[in-house]
Amino acid sequence: MSTRSDRNKFYRFVCFVLWVFLSAFYRFRVVGRENVPRRGGCLIASNHLSHMDPVVLSVASPRALCFMAKRELFANRWFGRLIGALNAFPVDRSRGDIKALREGLTQLRQGGTMIIFPEGTRNRSRSGDLGAAEQGVGMLAIKAGVPVVPTLIIGTDKVIPVGVRRIFFFKPITVYFGKPVQFNGTVAGPAERGKYQEFADFIVEEIKKMKKSLQAR
Repeated sequence: MSTRSDRNKFYRFVCFVLWVFLSAFYRFRVVGRENVPRRGGCLIASNHLSHMDPVVLSVASPRALCFMAKRELFANRWFGRLIGALNAFPVDRSRGDIKALREGLTQLRQGGTMIIFPEGTRNRSRSGDLGAAEQGVGMLAIKAGVPVVPTLIIGTDKVIPVGVRRIFFFKPITVYFGKPVQFNGTVAGPAERGKYQEFADFIVEEIKKMKKSLQAR
């Protein structure tokens, strides 16, 4: 039976191998690593362009990350064990998965760092413009009382383009970690759900600002 120490070593080893691979074939670059809090629970809220985004974020982050993965990926026993060792946990995307949300809250309250995609799913538009936010990121951030790091990924949509069944090499990939933001205030009763959506919308706007700032350079 593997221990937490064993899993952490395996996680670090896989991230190192992937860093070498991404650096060699995709000119991988990370900007703003210092913006990721070094301790305490934290959400990494990113745009979502490709299936490879959770891997890219895991490699880019100075801290070990966890993330939700659709439950179908756990159907294969060995692959399920592998991504489980990489801190993934299953979510049923066909319905509101309360168990997965509770697991996410537990991870955050225990000081973990978790990837979340505010749009809720992969963005399939060719422009890569962010869509509307779902309230999940707001709910997790407010209930767990943790900061959120707005994060922008550039380039993964060129590696695996929408509607193309092949992988392209030598397309630069960059991850930008923005300044952390945190909900300040208290919510209860009927107003609670509205605050979740309001904060989720704010986070998406922060990511959009990061993208506009880069495009203006």
